[in-house]
Amino acid sequence: MIYITGDTHGEQNRMTYIFSNSGIVWTSDDYLIVCGDFGYIFRGKDYEISFLNDLENLDATILFIDGNHENFDLLYSYPVETWNSGKIHRIRKNVIHLMRGQVFSIDGYTFFTMGGGYSLDKYIR
Repeated sequence: MIYITGDTHGEQNRMTYIFSNSGIVWTSDDYLIVCGDFGYIFRGKDYEISFLNDLENLDATILFIDGNHENFDLLYSYPVETWNSGKIHRIRKNVIHLMRGQVFSIDGYTFFTMGGGYSLDKYIR
């Protein structure tokens, strides 16, 4: 099954709610797609790394498309590989950044990925 959500902005309680309190019984056949502003790879701090490690222990695969509030330098420091016909950055075994301008085949569906909009507060980041 494919589930889709919007920006999580690195807020751990949002992801914890989705996986613990949503009533969904997650399996290794499930995908959660975060449509922009994932945010768990933003400062490179220990708490982010620890949370990503926690996400790696989940059965589901977490896919995300970058938005306009990302740390692109950090995100693009991960090696590029091919997954389901498109280019990705594999953050953890089951946490995957779907790169812009790619076409992916996921669970019988085809997805095209494109990036976020212009950020008015870019000058302060």
